[in-house]
Amino acid sequence: MPPSTPRLRKPSRRVSTVLGVASGALATTLVAAGIAAATDSGGTLPIAPRAAVSTTPGQTTTLSGVSFKLRWKPTDPAAMSALDRLAADPRAAMKSVSLREVAADTADVRRLTWKTKCSQTARSAVGALDARIKVGAWCPEFRAGMSDETSASWTPQGVAVSRTAQFDGLALSWYHVKDPKAKNPVTDMARLTVGKRPEVSRTGGYHAVQLAIPTRDASGRVAAKDVAVQLGGASGGMSAQGVAEAPLHAGGVSIVGNYAYLADTAGGLRVYDLRRTYRVTPGGGLGVGSDGKFHAHGEHYVLFETGRYQFDRTAYGSCPEWTVKPSAVNRQLCFSTVTYDPTYPTPSLLTAEYKLSGGISSTRPVRVVRWPLASNGRLVASGGVVTSKVVYGTVTPNVQGVAAYYRAGQGATIYYSVSGGGAVSPGRIISDRAGRNPFTIVGVIGGESFAFDPYSGGDRIWGVTEHSGKRMVYWAYRKSLQPAGDR
Repeated sequence: MPPSTPRLRKPSRRVSTVLGVASGALATTLVAAGIAAATDSGGTLPIAPRAAVSTTPGQTTTLSGVSFKLRWKPTDPAAMSALDRLAADPRAAMKSVSLREVAADTADVRRLTWKTKCSQTARSAVGALDARIKVGAWCPEFRAGMSDETSASWTPQGVAVSRTAQFDGLALSWYHVKDPKAKNPVTDMARLTVGKRPEVSRTGGYHAVQLAIPTRDASGRVAAKDVAVQLGGASGGMSAQGVAEAPLHAGGVSIVGNYAYLADTAGGLRVYDLRRTYRVTPGGGLGVGSDGKFHAHGEHYVLFETGRYQFDRTAYGSCPEWTVKPSAVNRQLCFSTVTYDPTYPTPSLLTAEYKLSGGISSTRPVRVVRWPLASNGRLVASGGVVTSKVVYGTVTPNVQGVAAYYRAGQGATIYYSVSGGGAVSPGRIISDRAGRNPFTIVGVIGGESFAFDPYSGGDRIWGVTEHSGKRMVYWAYRKSLQPAGDR
């Protein structure tokens, strides 16, 4: 393990324009306006049937008085100890590595190809946006026999950017479908792909890192489980398949210091301590093979889950289907995507919900939730419980990803990745903050998650597209996604 723990940048003290959790007379006023106010005990006051959020798509409103909680649950300590014993056994051939080392590995590297050398079909995913503003874009590996660009089984969802000593690069999250042609497809694996940030006009590279959960068998030895979940419109009904224990669509990923966070649609956030990354011997299956060595479905790297920040579905209710409104503005939260915002006075993670138009209204909006981070990259918790910092609401349907940028004096700007016409037509990118109308620009085809990148040459927003044959990882300058002259 690395000898030191990373420290997050501490922004200067600023005055936020965002309202906090309401109480007393203010809470009474909010209820009258149609917004639920959280009580100290975690319960809620009733909802009045009046509009609480603007009906303008993209308009973002702070839901004062609304909050949510997550509870930390570590992976079985005995299983983690068994993993340590296995990793220390030379017969298993497991070498602890950092993501920086993974990104620097030049053996068996997959390629990220600059857009001009990608197929016309792949380029079409970002074509409309590229014709409007400056866009850097690359297609993933497309060579025969190892194509991530056209794979019907592996699909990219999340994107993360890191500029730290632990990892200076780009990561994507992917889910794997066991039988893509099945009527009700089931995912049976999830992974990250990790590499250095590609340079404009040049070919980049990346490696796959298989995700796994350490458990124990009857003899107390490690039994690694895949990360998997049943797909479909009803996220609240998702359950583990086969031997899998971690329901996950890999819908979003963030990397903060030593930790990777993955969105778990119905459950909250999955946590992967990057110091639990190992180089292993390529081979079939997940776990120790007949040769005594650890294998990870043919890949060179594996990363183990170390815990979960669980959403209390008993208290708040389960994430409903995409077309179903939550029962209240402070209930039934979904975790469709996650992103890291280092610019806010308290650096934080943002989670957001994917909803179709029938699943939202002015009193039941899409919720974008800000979760505060401590200086070590973990969420701020009291007694193992994390309380949201801010909850925003918007009536924008088809939100696939979000990013945020905070500036003193003007507050937070939220950037939305909004999907459009399936695999044919581009969606939209919408930016919004208090004091101005939402700004909309044409987006990409099959756009998914966003990630903010504090690049010295101009802040960037990174994104990824998901459709087979039209997969691209791309960036645009943040300022090009908002009105001219807006800072």
